[in-house]
Amino acid sequence: MQPNEDKGIGMNTRIFPRMLLACLLVAPSLAQAAQPLILTAPPRETPAAAEQLYGPLAAELTKLVGQPVVYKYPGLYMGDWGTYSHRMQKGAFTFVFDGPQFVSWRMKYLHDVPLVSLPGHLAYVVATSNPQINALKDLIGSRVCGLDSPNLLTLSFMSRYSDPLQQPIIVAIDSGGFPAIYRAQLAGKCSTAIYRDSYFKHHLSAVQRSKLRVIYTSATPMPNQTLTASPDIPAAARARIIAALSNPEGAKPAAPIFHRFARSATHFIPADPAAFQGLYELLTPLGWVSGWVPKPDPNASP
Repeated sequence: MQPNEDKGIGMNTRIFPRMLLACLLVAPSLAQAAQPLILTAPPRETPAAAEQLYGPLAAELTKLVGQPVVYKYPGLYMGDWGTYSHRMQKGAFTFVFDGPQFVSWRMKYLHDVPLVSLPGHLAYVVATSNPQINALKDLIGSRVCGLDSPNLLTLSFMSRYSDPLQQPIIVAIDSGGFPAIYRAQLAGKCSTAIYRDSYFKHHLSAVQRSKLRVIYTSATPMPNQTLTASPDIPAAARARIIAALSNPEGAKPAAPIFHRFARSATHFIPADPAAFQGLYELLTPLGWVSGWVPKPDPNASP
């Protein structure tokens, strides 16, 4: 019996290292599979407020995708656009809900897919209290209040000036939104300001609007904020997300988002990929430091 026992021991000593190697090879893939998918949005709120805003949507996406989805704050603090931009450019997020200039950039360079958008459009007006200002050319070198870059409306306004030396000086308002812009304008920090058209028309009173005069209205409406998915999300899962979030019942988890950004909305609308064409170019003037520069076209032939 001794020879058979020795043979058995020899076989075991050969099999065990193979099993160990197999486990070591499989472990990283299992760990990767266990990692949750990440939903994020710009750091416009505190981390706690953002979790309340986007956490329910992450839970709904978990059901629709069939994998865990968690909301992750994208910056180190409220208003940390630098970290947000850097992580986005690195492809650190699976789902992102933000403005069309970012959507357009991710579509071109990361092959992200737009899923659903908030109803409505994004457009702006330029309003002034200065009787000597009647057109955009009169603002060369002037101080203009606007939401801090990379806000879409501010970027779109600045793109009207092809010569950087002729661009107005933006008085950046980094918190408080359009009400803060109106207060800054009345306080004399600027005589002219950039407002979202719907805010100017529907949120400022007739008395408030009477103190200002619109000298420019943007000609081409842009898509509203949009949810995108990275290309590794299967087409079937993307279709389920679009179908669910495009009807009032399925979009109920997004109620905090509607209350924050589109109070009359009860559901999203399917995103139109063509509507984002070229909007990434608005980010280019922000320069090399922020990473928004022209890159090699990923679809071009080598």
